[in-house]
Amino acid sequence: MRVCILAGLIALAVSGTAPAGSFTSIEQPGSQLVALSEHGRIATGGFQGAEAAFRWTRDNGASLIANYSEVHGMNSWGQPVVGQSRDANQNWVAAIAYSNAQFFDPILVGALPGAQPMDGWLSSGYDVADDGTVVGLANNAANDAVAFRWNAATGISELPRLTPEGAARANGISRDGQVIIGWNDTEVGYRRAVKWVNGTISEFLDSKGSQVGEALSTNRDGSVVVGTGAGAEGKEAWRWTAATGVQPIGIIGTGSFFDRAYAFGVSDDGNLIGGASGFGFQRDAVVWTPATGMIKLTDFLAARGIAVPAGWLLNSVTAVSGDGRVIGGWGLDPNSAINSFVIELDAVPRQDAIVEAHGKVVYNDIAAGPFTGVAENTPVSMTLRLSPDGFVVDAGHHVAYPIRLDHAVLQAGSASETLTDVNTPSVRITNDYPRSDGIHLFETPLATPQTSMEFELFNPGGDLFDSSDLNGINRTFGPEHFEKTAWFVFEGQGGARMMMMQLDSVTIEDECSIFCGRFDAPAP
Repeated sequence: MRVCILAGLIALAVSGTAPAGSFTSIEQPGSQLVALSEHGRIATGGFQGAEAAFRWTRDNGASLIANYSEVHGMNSWGQPVVGQSRDANQNWVAAIAYSNAQFFDPILVGALPGAQPMDGWLSSGYDVADDGTVVGLANNAANDAVAFRWNAATGISELPRLTPEGAARANGISRDGQVIIGWNDTEVGYRRAVKWVNGTISEFLDSKGSQVGEALSTNRDGSVVVGTGAGAEGKEAWRWTAATGVQPIGIIGTGSFFDRAYAFGVSDDGNLIGGASGFGFQRDAVVWTPATGMIKLTDFLAARGIAVPAGWLLNSVTAVSGDGRVIGGWGLDPNSAINSFVIELDAVPRQDAIVEAHGKVVYNDIAAGPFTGVAENTPVSMTLRLSPDGFVVDAGHHVAYPIRLDHAVLQAGSASETLTDVNTPSVRITNDYPRSDGIHLFETPLATPQTSMEFELFNPGGDLFDSSDLNGINRTFGPEHFEKTAWFVFEGQGGARMMMMQLDSVTIEDECSIFCGRFDAPAP
């Protein structure tokens, strides 16, 4: 269903009529944003010099996460965020927290076996994959600072080091959990970029075979990695792919000997990188694209007609959404306080979305209408077109989107059925409610009298969406995402007869995709 409209985008850019984006202050003095969700509608971060953390949503603003500190990352859907919390002995240990943190304490990842606390610290989480795998930094039994990997099934384990006597840290993990990136000290104490794939460690080397500084971020599948410490003087930010190897992507200096450029975030296609360049509070937030190279964020925004409020000094871009539409970071606000910001790079036009489900019949005793006699194992599909103009039940959490009835059909083999125009049927999208996500079509009349359909799916982990906003979901879900994986056609009072269908997949996708070509041709 997705349509690439690259030509239209180019025309909009040339004509200057492309909708401008927006700059939003998190309004949390002292905050430093570190991560964004897939579509940039959830952010997280910590506070300079304070034992505190926040979770921000576009719909509801920022809220503090109780008993939590040192947030460094989160998964694609903001469920969970990863940082640290205190254990029963009041030591800081790696931990994850969900949107229901106001009801439940963070889940402790814990410490490596035999580790002893150092100044009350044992471990910190730095990133978490969509499958719940956590990576970060921890003390081991030998009192070395090492990289670790954890998931609920296997527990916590130390990652190997190229230099066994050197410290190491895992800074990031691909969304599928297969690639971990970070650093391991060299024999002389300098950080060098490394990655772990299937438990095997290797280092990133430039075109001359020289080591580069630490790897700071990776895209969804680990195919693009970015970091710092490249170039002739080891001061440039860098970008790596398997095809190109490590490529320095520039530095914008202040004239100080200590100038250095960092790449802190990268979009899933690798064509938008965010970071910082300079030194100290003279550092500038920067971005890189294949077309522009590295430029100051203020220049990048000005070219797109996005106004930065007067008095803001933008220090760092620390996060880039997976879809490349949103960036986040921190700087000094008009009150000269450290504060965080989220910038939507363009305003996405509201558009219809398609819900398409596939499955098979697993039971059927319907005796009326077109589905009479449809056999078990018959393939089933359901297609619904939804209007983006939904009814908000709970902002950011629950929206009902009207179904366009002329595009609503349930197909079982060669038989098909439609919905009727009774009370404007709708599909409800729930997000973090308080943690669960869901897709709900409550029992709704069909064209055949005395028959109805119900389609409800629940995800108790809350990791389907980063908002109840229909637009921008663009994702396919298998039955493993849901607590309930069947939907029904009912016949008669109280559903005396039914056809039950087992879900194979469900997709929610914008009618048109406007992501194609946003930053020119894909870089290698």
